[in-house]
Amino acid sequence: MSEPTEIDFAIVKMGDGGGTEVFTTICGIANVVVNRSAAASDRYVPDCAKPGAVPFRKQRVTGRSMEITGSGLTNAVEIPRLEAALGVLKNYKVELYANDGTDTGDLLGTYSFASHLTTANMNLTREGDAQADITLPAHGPWTYTAAA
Repeated sequence: MSEPTEIDFAIVKMGDGGGTEVFTTICGIANVVVNRSAAASDRYVPDCAKPGAVPFRKQRVTGRSMEITGSGLTNAVEIPRLEAALGVLKNYKVELYANDGTDTGDLLGTYSFASHLTTANMNLTREGDAQADITLPAHGPWTYTAAA
């Protein structure tokens, strides 16, 4: 029997922009969504041998995009770093893990990309848990590297 290798959690890391870039976790972001999509335009191509027939749709892919959103708990320690990163082009990584009974988990693969941090929101409620969310739309191409 063959079963899928499930991804149990992801960690979002921000680069420091240094020559030998160091990536550190955006602490508190626990829920991560990776959205990849291809934009397309529709066109209807008639059959030259049957000019009166209703043409069928064909698509032309016009672009690809990826957007990472993350949510979790607020972390006051992260506020200065997120403020400095808001609207600034930086390098990011999203590491995908499986739970394996260790403190770190088993790294399955990594998305690497450049992005402008476009949102860094906090929902600060007196009753209940405060929440944070971020949005990172990829700026240009991205790579996915499976763990060795």
